[in-house]
Amino acid sequence: MPPRVYWAHFDPEACWHDCNSLSLPAPLGAKSALHLALLDDMFVPADAQDLSLTIVPKCQALHDYHVSIGGNYHTQSVFESVEAWVSEDMPSWPEIFASIQSDAGTPYLEVRDTLSSCAQIPYAYLAQAPVSHFQSPPRLDAIRYANSKSTITQLCQQLEIPCVGKVIEHQDEITQLLKLDCPYVLKEAFGVSGKGAYLVKEQRIAERLVRHFQKQSAQGKQGGVIAQPWLDIEIDFSSQWEISACGEITFIGLCRVENKAFRFNGIDLCCQSLSEAVSHSNYYEQIQLLLSELFKVGYFGSVCVDSALLKNGTVYPVIEVNARESMGSIALRWQNKLSIGNSIRLRQYDVTYQAPVNFESILHKLALQGALFCHGKLGGIIPIAAASFGLPQQNNLVKGRWVHLECGSQTSESYRAILQSCLSDVGVSLL
Repeated sequence: MPPRVYWAHFDPEACWHDCNSLSLPAPLGAKSALHLALLDDMFVPADAQDLSLTIVPKCQALHDYHVSIGGNYHTQSVFESVEAWVSEDMPSWPEIFASIQSDAGTPYLEVRDTLSSCAQIPYAYLAQAPVSHFQSPPRLDAIRYANSKSTITQLCQQLEIPCVGKVIEHQDEITQLLKLDCPYVLKEAFGVSGKGAYLVKEQRIAERLVRHFQKQSAQGKQGGVIAQPWLDIEIDFSSQWEISACGEITFIGLCRVENKAFRFNGIDLCCQSLSEAVSHSNYYEQIQLLLSELFKVGYFGSVCVDSALLKNGTVYPVIEVNARESMGSIALRWQNKLSIGNSIRLRQYDVTYQAPVNFESILHKLALQGALFCHGKLGGIIPIAAASFGLPQQNNLVKGRWVHLECGSQTSESYRAILQSCLSDVGVSLL
């Protein structure tokens, strides 16, 4: 088996977006955040001989901690330090790949050679990534098709899979937004995790958005917007799947998703009651039918299907599809990597700080509080990302993101309280 390299870009939707499509008014539209570029260190390889390729080096203290609890793998980075990355204007993976394709790609020849000589396991396919000698990615049009909320809605309706929504494709359809019952959710075709989505609560908001879209339409833009009904949801959940290059569909796992106001907050992997409710429906048959159609148009690879259990007990199979890895699949990867039990939660929190943070001191403080997971303990916190804590001081506070796994009987609230105290001691504010 060829060596495998894992790499992650957490804003692929920006690469797939069609600039000729309609978009929500700023700041409602999808946009990138700087710290997203440095979250690639939480995309964990499966085996000890696999390679994790990140933009900046893995935090050695965090990597050593992961090794101590069974998380062995090799590491390589594009830049030798955060400072070196900043000095080159902080390029993201798409910019690095574009440079490799141009004459300016000399500094990244080692990256090109690594990606070309290994089987790639990307978080999401990017069209400009160097092609592996061992595999070819799906076509860009198939990737866009599988990720577009517009095409997925239309495909589900063709397949008679419940997925209610109104796709706005042409100029004369824009005013149909005024006829929809409020509230409803308006989404860009490639919005994600609250970016590129807006709750239309009343008619006057719909009127304002219609005027906005009509101005864009007059400039030649069309399509790429979908209106979905506001669902009475009891539980948000997602299912993780893999479509092989020969079309074989494999179910990976089911995750309960914690959302708040369109924003992703976390994942729960222990969801027995949810699994039972889903198994009593024809959910799995419906999703496999949908995925088989995605393969027919040329897509293969990781797929996350966002779904819901409604308050009336109905399983709503498809809210949207993310044809890539997801936070749910990352949680499942860590669970398998560390061989820890089923009662696992993933939580993420935004943070701010003024100067780069010594992550080893955070681990030490968590350990002193008895909150850091280690072998022999029944529970604790497992931090899985550190790079976004190393950004240099700017005029304003630096924004990063804390991501960890939780296991054991303590609640997320109690873990958060301990974490808040430990972070405060090192000058980090938990938002």
